[in-house]
Amino acid sequence: MSEVPHAHCCFRPHLLVFLLFLLSVLGGEYRPRSPDHAHASTRPSTHARGAGVEEGEENTWDDYLNTLFDPVFDPSVPSNVTAVEGQTAHLVCRVNNLGTKTVSWIRHRDTHILTVGSFTYTSDHRFSALHREGTNEWTLQIRQPTVRDTGLYECQVSTKPTRGFLISLSVVVPRASILHAPELYTHAGGPLNLTCIVYPSPAAPEYIFWYRRGQVINYESDGSVRVDVRQQGERTVSSLLVQRATLGHSGRYQCAPSNTRRAAIDVHVFKAEEPAAMQTSGNVCIPPFDLLLLVMVLVISC
Repeated sequence: MSEVPHAHCCFRPHLLVFLLFLLSVLGGEYRPRSPDHAHASTRPSTHARGAGVEEGEENTWDDYLNTLFDPVFDPSVPSNVTAVEGQTAHLVCRVNNLGTKTVSWIRHRDTHILTVGSFTYTSDHRFSALHREGTNEWTLQIRQPTVRDTGLYECQVSTKPTRGFLISLSVVVPRASILHAPELYTHAGGPLNLTCIVYPSPAAPEYIFWYRRGQVINYESDGSVRVDVRQQGERTVSSLLVQRATLGHSGRYQCAPSNTRRAAIDVHVFKAEEPAAMQTSGNVCIPPFDLLLLVMVLVISC
């Protein structure tokens, strides 16, 4: 009877090295197992994980995935926000790879939890969380903010340990002022230009109305008044222009922004021949009859 040849096994060291490397990447550090554990599961059981893990135990596949897809804050979100007192403020937080974690908003002044997820955890109903399903934005909304709301707010993710993104809120109170107030003199026939500045004003007010003698003049039917509003950095500027001023344009003007108190100025329009009476050089114009009467009085007194 012929002898059956034995099968030969070709040992490839480089293949073994590659497998060890692959196992170390996917499942943590590779460790040879003893014969007693040859048939044990490569993943710890739920019971074993619940009872705790021994020091030095290799990372699980879940741990690797959690590390790979940890929540990350979007660094392009502004960390400094300026809001106007009385106007709704929004603090925006963007979190990528949130997964099953939750987002909370915390006020640093008193470490008070304001919102968790979409739920509000404060009796102050001015605070609420805004989130649209399917997006990575979690916004803290503050209605009717006051200067006291100024401070640090933290967007916190429920990782272990927790991760947070700090936003500094500054609530400001704008003031309105009119250049050349409290009084302005101009001659009839020339232009009348009034400039109202609202500062600080991080965003333009909803409106700025101009009043003359208690009546809104932004929309004069004759087109004699033109109003312009523009934003210049942290201030809002509104200009009122009358191309040809008349005596009827005299009176009190008020600049009334939506986000602060009014500012006022008294405008005096005079005729072209009247400016000499407005001079402060000390020259006095006396009519001839009055001059003759003054001479007679001086002669009699002597």
